[in-house]
Amino acid sequence: PPVGDLGRWASNYEKLFGRRPDLSQVRIPEKPEGVGPVRLIVVAKEIIEWTKGYPLEGIQEALKKHFRGWEYTDDLDTDITVNDRDPKNGTYAIWVRDVREADEEFANKSADDLKAEGHTGMTALERQLFEFDYSEEKGEHPDQQNITLCTGSRYLNGSVPSGRWCDSKFGVYSFDASYCYPSLRSRRVWA
Repeated sequence: PPVGDLGRWASNYEKLFGRRPDLSQVRIPEKPEGVGPVRLIVVAKEIIEWTKGYPLEGIQEALKKHFRGWEYTDDLDTDITVNDRDPKNGTYAIWVRDVREADEEFANKSADDLKAEGHTGMTALERQLFEFDYSEEKGEHPDQQNITLCTGSRYLNGSVPSGRWCDSKFGVYSFDASYCYPSLRSRRVWA
């Protein structure tokens, strides 16, 4: 595995939680070619223990030690119940495009449209971690003009979480699964 990426993620977790996860067994998916620059996101199983079983809330609170944050609901973990990938099943890694704004080709496509196409998109937890990793490295926040539709997750009511930088804070929002708009875009994931 790319040692630089794993070292960066160990450091990210230390900044967020004051601890380093064991990343020795993580399986790195094949790096996609021909899609422009890509960024590795490592989701550590230790997040579950470190957040006492509330990874989304735990990450959101950890992020707030570094920048302002807002969330649509009082308890992201109770309300976001469906995730395509979950650290409860072990540490895993994904690739996403290393770009500030969410993928342009998914503009005007709802989560329902993308599901019908077999699209693999980010989970809410992956988007939270992407926020930290990208801003730490680049010194700016992703999704300043657009919103990442986290098609890999669902709220209890079937709506779709999303993440963006707006009003000098990172927010986790909610959109109906049938809603589409030019600035609401999924980020493709290679898992």
